[in-house]
Amino acid sequence: MQSRHLSYSTLVIVCLLLAAPLRAQDNLLNDPDLKEMLKEAEKMQKEAGELQKQNPTSPDRKKKLAEMEAQAREEEARQEREEKHEKEKLQAALKTQLEAPGLISLPDWTPTTPQFKANGAPTKKIVDNEVRIVQTGVSSLTPKELADGWEAAAVAAKNLNHGRNNIEVNGKLTTIMFLSTRTDPVQEAKLEASREPGGKITQVEISSPLPKPDIGSE
Repeated sequence: MQSRHLSYSTLVIVCLLLAAPLRAQDNLLNDPDLKEMLKEAEKMQKEAGELQKQNPTSPDRKKKLAEMEAQAREEEARQEREEKHEKEKLQAALKTQLEAPGLISLPDWTPTTPQFKANGAPTKKIVDNEVRIVQTGVSSLTPKELADGWEAAAVAAKNLNHGRNNIEVNGKLTTIMFLSTRTDPVQEAKLEASREPGGKITQVEISSPLPKPDIGSE
């Protein structure tokens, strides 16, 4: 790049030296070498101008980049503050919902679970940013048999949506059954039944989410 600037300077000097004689000898303007030299000088001047515009180290560009980076950091910090505030509001609302007095029970349409022995009364728990009614217990039936019972009840009710997942990991069988109503407000119930390899007892959890609390906006 340095040699190119030197060439450009040399051409400028040559042009200046030739300027005076050219005024007296206009016919020299037709000289091919001089024309090529002037053309090259003009081209190099344009390239120098483009490089100056694109030069990332120029003061104006540095200032602009610094301003953009500062704005990006400020926006990122603002979004993080908002997300943190929303999470705090949600957790506070969930805690209020969890501690609210009242009857704790699963939806009245929840299917009966055959040969189910409850560990105790239903409780409320915060699970995945929602409060759920949870009932745990055991059954002598297999996970598949329990899910079959729920699925048959859902089909018979004719007003419930249902879905099912069957999972096996290292011989442990788990079946998850989802039910939901088809009318507003939508209610849900979930059966999760697991049995260890060679086991005779199935661990059962039945749960249903409470309506999400309204945390509003500010």
